[in-house]
Amino acid sequence: MEQVTTQETPVPSEPEASPEGATPEISIEQLQARVAELEQAYEEQRNLYLRALADFQNYRRRQQEEMERQRELVLEALMKELLPILDNFERALQAAEATRELEPLLEGVRLTERQIKALLARYDIHPIEAIGQPFDPNLHEAIHRVETDDYEDGIIIDEVERGYRMGDRVLRPSRVIVARRPPQPPTEGIDVSV
Repeated sequence: MEQVTTQETPVPSEPEASPEGATPEISIEQLQARVAELEQAYEEQRNLYLRALADFQNYRRRQQEEMERQRELVLEALMKELLPILDNFERALQAAEATRELEPLLEGVRLTERQIKALLARYDIHPIEAIGQPFDPNLHEAIHRVETDDYEDGIIIDEVERGYRMGDRVLRPSRVIVARRPPQPPTEGIDVSV
């Protein structure tokens, strides 16, 4: 019988293949350079952010200063218009004291009232109509309700303090007294028979 000998055939070795998408080896120096680049980019972005923040804070401060300056100018203009009215009021009081008569004082007060109303109208400030109007909680503040047969329920019968509006906005609601119908007594003598 013939003897069969098997010889192991060496398998040729393949060169090491890198898996798909694997990056070649990066040296430490390359990583350190990349970290340095990223740190520099971060610092640049951080500096841009800090500058933008400082610019915004300066803008906000300038806006607040400008608003305050505008408020002072408006207040100054209003006060310049009020001072002549105060002067007339003082003159009326002085005339009434000098003559000890009531008529100069009344005329001075009437003149002052007309001037104040004209000034308010220039600023679009007008009184709120109340008496005889239906109660509106957006315009009126009811301080009392009075039972009466003379008015419909919810009608304003008196004004304790006049309200004002500036354009469509209420500066101060009118403080009013509102009518309320008295409760009706039960009707007597109703025939309940069927």
